[in-house]
Amino acid sequence: MSQKKTQGTDENLQFEEAIEKLESIIERMESEQIPLEELLKDYEEGTKLLKLCRDRIDGARQKVEKINKELTNGSVILESLEGDGISSDEKTDD
Repeated sequence: MSQKKTQGTDENLQFEEAIEKLESIIERMESEQIPLEELLKDYEEGTKLLKLCRDRIDGARQKVEKINKELTNGSVILESLEGDGISSDEKTDD
């Protein structure tokens, strides 16, 4: 087997890394004849990666909605994706 077997999902994976692992699993499942047990393990890991990606997308969507809401209220609060907040109560007077 030339392709490296992924070892469980890691909650600290970057979104892009999770997508790459998911694509790799899908490719392997589509292109190789693999034993049922390995296929089930890959499927299980793929579903965990898919959930992680969806959660990250939902989190990003919520942050965008929060920023847009705050922009309409006249204040801007910037937060990193890790939750370390950088706050600025500057009013936009345009």
